[in-house]
Amino acid sequence: MGDVVAARKAYEQAQADARALVERARLDLGKAIADARRQEVSQDAIAKELNLTREQVRRFQREYESRAAG
Repeated sequence: MGDVVAARKAYEQAQADARALVERARLDLGKAIADARRQEVSQDAIAKELNLTREQVRRFQREYESRAAG
């Protein structure tokens, strides 16, 4: 039974690691968007290049900026 418990713990840890990896990637994308916006790249251009809406672009940027400020 110990193997089952260990496998479950490994599975749960893998899920936590994956969530952290995705969160870091989202923040990296938000930072890249913020950097591009500071270089006067338009939201429209970013959205078009990434196949996103302008609102999605804004969300990534806001999430990064709110974490960076906090």
